[in-house]
Amino acid sequence: MRTFGADDALNFFEACPFAALCIGPDGLVVAANSAAAAMAGGTQALTGQPITDVLPEWSLSPSSSPAPRREMALVREDGTKANVEVSIVRLGDGGLVCAVIRDIGREKMIAALQTELQRQSEKALLDAGAATRRLEYFIDMLPQAACIFDAQDRYVLWNRKYAELYPEIAPHLRPGIPFEQILRMSVDSGHMPEATEDPEAWFTARMKKQRMTVSPQEEQKLKDGRWMLHDDRRTPDGGAIGMRIDITDLKRREEALRQLFDANPMPMMLCDAATLEISSVNRAAVVLYGFASEVLVGRNVASLCAPEDAGRFAAGLRSMKGDNEARTIWRQRSADGSERAVMVYVRFLEEGPQRRLLLAIADVTDRVRAEAHANHLAHHDALTGLPNRMYFLSALESALAIRDSKTQIAVHYLDLDGFKPVNDRLGHAAGDALLVEVGRRLRAVADEPTLVARLGGDEFAIMQPIGSTAPAVLAQRCIAAMARPFHIHAETATIGVSVGIAVSPFAALDPDGLMRAADKALYRAKAAGKNTWVETEVAYV
Repeated sequence: MRTFGADDALNFFEACPFAALCIGPDGLVVAANSAAAAMAGGTQALTGQPITDVLPEWSLSPSSSPAPRREMALVREDGTKANVEVSIVRLGDGGLVCAVIRDIGREKMIAALQTELQRQSEKALLDAGAATRRLEYFIDMLPQAACIFDAQDRYVLWNRKYAELYPEIAPHLRPGIPFEQILRMSVDSGHMPEATEDPEAWFTARMKKQRMTVSPQEEQKLKDGRWMLHDDRRTPDGGAIGMRIDITDLKRREEALRQLFDANPMPMMLCDAATLEISSVNRAAVVLYGFASEVLVGRNVASLCAPEDAGRFAAGLRSMKGDNEARTIWRQRSADGSERAVMVYVRFLEEGPQRRLLLAIADVTDRVRAEAHANHLAHHDALTGLPNRMYFLSALESALAIRDSKTQIAVHYLDLDGFKPVNDRLGHAAGDALLVEVGRRLRAVADEPTLVARLGGDEFAIMQPIGSTAPAVLAQRCIAAMARPFHIHAETATIGVSVGIAVSPFAALDPDGLMRAADKALYRAKAAGKNTWVETEVAYV
């Protein structure tokens, strides 16, 4: 049998996959493989060094029988130590020894790390299980139906409300089952809760919505009359969370409010607070304005105003900071072009970031007309439509107040001659018709800005700012106009008129004084034979 020699030992330790050293009988390192050099520091050659420089605890005499394995410290080049296990093999009879070194410190560290990782993994699994149970408990507490999907749209979790909402698929729900498969089961069962005329079209649309990155909220009516709000949202990991919120009470309140809005006898409309674009109108508004609702919706609410009011109306709405009680009467146009007088009450509606205005429109056209008519009657003669004594005196006072040194105001006081016989002969109705015609003829001969008024009975008055026409000329025109025959109720009547003239500032500076002076001049005209005119004795310049 061949003896295991030095060459054999060198070949062995070079082929050894572990760190190995060959030590001679003198205790010097004969050879070291690359693994041993790396373990010791890797920068200096170990060959020729005493083994005790590397393994201080080495104690092997030529005659001793070494322990096959021992733990000891290995000193690296940088002075640090490593806990190693040394397996000693005596090679032949020449005293050559092979030391196979295993870094048990690193192995222990790796083992400890593996143990810690195992512990952490088990803890993570326990934590994940606890978190899952908490999540299950949490979603089960939600008052809404909820479900969770993974990135492949497979079911992960769902709560009791969800199973109750969809009893036709509840027995088939399990983690990992695809949503599409469950939805197909629901449609094929014929008991899906959603109210739809075409289940297949609904299925296609529902799957398309499920695959969207961002799904819009959608209201869905159920067969039992309830309403559900579908709120589906993607999670950052690609999964999805679906919420089914019962909005039946909200829809009922909205419907009640809609009916209250639509059936309200007061015209109402909703518009955007920023753009003033109309979004909704009720039936009363359609009747008031005469436009179809689809014509009004989308239109700027200010466009309903008369052109001269539209800008001010729009600016007023945009500048409002809160609810507004109507105080201003606005003129608005209806579809047939007629003008309506309205008062607008404004209420602000806050809907998240959107602000809308609720406008309630009070049609005060009849009231405005009645007030205008009453005001007209208060200042005008009901028979002839001419200004009455009150209006005439007020206008005369205003004219005298703003008179400058170059302006002269003439007052003509007129009394009809021969009116009473005509009234007695033809009757009061004919007399009234005659007075109406007298007023028309006086307006016809009076130049602007002359004011013609009926003071009462058969007395009239004219206020004349003197310009190019002299008071005498106007008085003569009036006399000529009354001289023409009147045709009343198929009868012919002839009358005349006497005129007294007073001019301010010469006759008087106040309305009462000027009227008294004109009345005196009229008296003189009557005394002079009637059907003539007389001016106050003060010289007229």
